[in-house]
Amino acid sequence: MSSPFDQPGSAPRQFADPDDGLDGYYSIMADYPEALDYYALLGLSSTPPPKEAEIRSAYRSLTLSFHPDKQPPHLREAAQQHFTRIQEAYDVLIDPKKRIVYDLAGEEAVRQEWGQHGAMGPRGDAQSRQVGVKAMSPDEFRRWFLKTMKKRERKAIESLVSSRGNITLGINAASTISVNKEDGDVTLQIPSAKLSTYAATYSFKTPFPLPEFLYGTKEADRAENPDSDDSPNDPDEDSEPIEMTISMGIAGKLARPGQKLMVEHEDESTEEQIVPLPHILVAQNISLGATVTPNMRGLIGTKGFWSRQPFSILRDSTVHLEALILPIPTLKTTVGHAFQPVSGIKPINVSASSIITRSLWESPPSFDVQVTKQVAERKVAFLTGSTGFLEWPELLQESFPSLGMSLESYYNSGVNDSTLQIGLISQPKQPSKMAEFNEDEEEDEELREHLEKQKKIDRAAEFWQTYLTATPAGGGIGLTYSRNLFSGKPADDPVRSEWSGEGYFPMAKMEEPRAVRLEVTTILSADASISWGIKGTRRIGEYTKMSLGVGFAQNGIVATVGWSRLGQGIKLPIVLCSAEEANHDAAALATVFPWLAYCTIEFGYIRPRDRKRRRQAAARRHKELKKLIPKKREESEQAIELMLDQVQRRQTREEAQGGLIIKKAEYGYIPPSNKKPKNGFTEPRVIDVTIPVAALVDRGQLVIPQNSIKFQIIGFHDPAPMLPKRLKIWYTFQGRDHFVEVGDKERVACPMRTHLISD
Repeated sequence: MSSPFDQPGSAPRQFADPDDGLDGYYSIMADYPEALDYYALLGLSSTPPPKEAEIRSAYRSLTLSFHPDKQPPHLREAAQQHFTRIQEAYDVLIDPKKRIVYDLAGEEAVRQEWGQHGAMGPRGDAQSRQVGVKAMSPDEFRRWFLKTMKKRERKAIESLVSSRGNITLGINAASTISVNKEDGDVTLQIPSAKLSTYAATYSFKTPFPLPEFLYGTKEADRAENPDSDDSPNDPDEDSEPIEMTISMGIAGKLARPGQKLMVEHEDESTEEQIVPLPHILVAQNISLGATVTPNMRGLIGTKGFWSRQPFSILRDSTVHLEALILPIPTLKTTVGHAFQPVSGIKPINVSASSIITRSLWESPPSFDVQVTKQVAERKVAFLTGSTGFLEWPELLQESFPSLGMSLESYYNSGVNDSTLQIGLISQPKQPSKMAEFNEDEEEDEELREHLEKQKKIDRAAEFWQTYLTATPAGGGIGLTYSRNLFSGKPADDPVRSEWSGEGYFPMAKMEEPRAVRLEVTTILSADASISWGIKGTRRIGEYTKMSLGVGFAQNGIVATVGWSRLGQGIKLPIVLCSAEEANHDAAALATVFPWLAYCTIEFGYIRPRDRKRRRQAAARRHKELKKLIPKKREESEQAIELMLDQVQRRQTREEAQGGLIIKKAEYGYIPPSNKKPKNGFTEPRVIDVTIPVAALVDRGQLVIPQNSIKFQIIGFHDPAPMLPKRLKIWYTFQGRDHFVEVGDKERVACPMRTHLISD
C-alpha cells in the first residue's frame, strides 16, 4: 500500500551509466532525492546520530554566515531563503521526537504528524493518551509512534479488503481439442462454447459487540499494574474482543431451456422450431455461515480468574468458531497453540479442530489435527490428520438404542473418509540484506558476481511443497513448485505493511517490469494415474492480478482464466477437452500454445512498450532537472558570497596553525577514463566548490559522511542531474600538499596520510 510520506533524504543507491542512455537514467529516478537532507544541510552525519551539542554548534556556525540581519541589502533575500531552510532543519533535528519521525519517514512525515490531523497534532493519538507523549524517552516514543502508524495503516488496509467476493463461471468448450482414439492424433478446432456452471461466494466482516464485564480489559490490567509497558509489536493489543465474518455462497448449473413453437410459412407450410430462452440458475449448493475469532488476550486479560491455569493457555492461543447453517448445520471449533517442549529449540505449532455436522445422538464429532515444526532454515515439516466420519461404538449403541444414524441421515449428510498427510514445505528465501556494491569503487569481481547471483535467487522466490496422503480408499504423492519468471515486480507480492516494530520500509513508487509467477502442481495417485496443472500469474496493476492456467485431471483438460483485486475475484474455468478423449499429449499442446502466445505478447509488445514509456519519463525528468540548473547555480553563488568572509577568516586561522587549508575543490560529472563515453557525455560538467568545502572544516578536520547528498550541501548544486558525480579536493596540511577524489556516495575524511602527494 503506498504511503503519503516521502522517504528521508538519502543518496541514490546507484547512478546512471552514460552508456546506458535514458534507460540508465530511469534506474535512479526512484532514488533521486527530492526532499531536503537536513543532515547534509547542517553538515552533520546521520550515522552515528549527532549529539545535541554538535547540532547547536553547526547551527550557530551557519547563522554567522546566513542570518538575514547581518547581510547587505542586496543579499538579504537570498540569506533569508537559506536561513529558513537551516532553521527548519535545526528545529527538526534538535527535537528528539521530530528527529525520530524524520529519520523514519522524512520531512513530509514531520509536517503531517505535527499537523492538525497527525498523531502529534491537536486531535491526534498523542492527545488521547493518559500518559503524555512529552514525558516519553526517545526509545519509548519511537515504539509508541511505530505502533500508532502500524495501527493506522492496518485500518486503512482492512478498509480495502473488509469484504471478499468471488464469481466462477464454467464454460464448456470441449470441442476445442479432439483426440482420435484409434491413432491418438490431436486436432484443434474452433469451439462452440457455452456457459455450464456457476458459483458465487461473498464474505464480510462485522463488529460483534460484547459487554465489557464479560472480559478483562487492558485498562483494568494497567490499573493493577501501572508500571507495565505495552508491547508495540503485539498485533492483538488494539483489536476488538471478538471479530465475526459472515460468509455465503451459491453454486450450481446454468440451464438454458427452450420453447417449442410452430412456425407457419407464406406457402402455408408449418415447421416446429425450438427457441432458446434466457439462462436459468439451478442451485445445487447454498451455503450460509459465520466465523467468530475471539481475541483471547483481550478477553482473558492478564489478571483475574481466567488468567489462571488451565485457562491461561488460551491467552496465547488462536481460537476460531465456525458455524454453518446451510447446506448442513455444522459447528467447527479450532484452537491453535505453540509449544516449546525444550528451551532453545523452535516451537511446535499445534492446531486442533472439532467438527460437529450432525446431532451428537447420531455420531460423535470428528477431529482434525495439524502439527507444524520448522526443521531447518525456511523448511517446515507438517503432519495433518482427520478422523472423518465416526460412529458410536456398538457397545454404546446396544446400551442406548437412540444412538446411531438412520439410513436417511447417513446418505443426506455425507460421509468423509479419514485422511493422513505428511509433508515438507520450503518457503521462499527472503531478500538478502547484504550491502550492494558501490559503483564508485573498484569492488572485487568475485564479490560482484556473488551479489548478482544472490539477487537472482532472491528475485526467483522459489517455493516447493511435497506431501504424502493416505486414505482408506488409497492415497497419493503430491508436489507443488512455484517461482518468479523474468525480471520485475512479483505477481504474488501481497499488500504488505510498510510499518513494523523495526521501522518504516516504504514500497517503491516507480513503475517497473512485472514478473510472472509460475506454479506447477502434480499428483500421483495410488492407481498410477497422474493429474497436473500449470498456472501463471502476472500483476497488471497496483492491486490487480490476472492468471492463466491449464490442468489435466479426471474432468479432462481445463484452462482457467482468473482476475483478482483486493479480495474480489472472477474465475473462468474452460473445458477444452472432455475426460473421455483427453490424454497427456493433448494437455501438453493446450499448455504450449498459450505459453508461446503470452511470451510473444510479453516480449514483442508489453516490455518494449514499457521501456519506451520509461525512457520518455526519464527524458521528461531529466529535462525538468536541467531547467533548474541555472536557478540552483544562482542560489549556490549567493550562498558562496554569504559564506566567503567567514571561510576566509577560518582559513587564515588554519594557515597560521599549520592546519587544514582547502586550496581547491571540484564537484560534478567526469567522463570515465576506462571506456569511451557516448556522444553528449564526453565533456566534464563540474562546478567550483572550494568555499563550500572549506566551510565544512571544523577544528582542523573535514568530514563529509557517507551517503550524504552532496549536492544539497550549502553552496553545492547538481551540475549533471542523474549522472555519476565525483568530488575532488586539493588541500594542504602542515605545509604539505594533499589530494583526494571520492564518489558521490563515499565518505570524505581529511587530513589523511594516504592523501599525501609525494614530492
